[in-house]
Amino acid sequence: METLTDLAPGKTAVVTELRFGDADAVRLMEFGFVPGVSVSCQRRVPMGDLSVYQLDGFQITLRRETASRIVVRMRAEAEGSDHV
Repeated sequence: METLTDLAPGKTAVVTELRFGDADAVRLMEFGFVPGVSVSCQRRVPMGDLSVYQLDGFQITLRRETASRIVVRMRAEAEGSDHV
């Protein structure tokens, strides 16, 4: 299982699952973190636990703890199953 914390800057993944309680999951879905959406890591803050992610045309900063609860499928894996 890979999460947003495993996503390197410049790479893209697809959200597959949110591992939060209902209220927190709804809040993140309001920001666009829904299963099937593509998200990319833009940058990580040096010496900190913040990362900047981009989805649906906007950027959002998440703490490592929050990002570790968003399960993703790396983009290469998402596209690789369709290519022969």
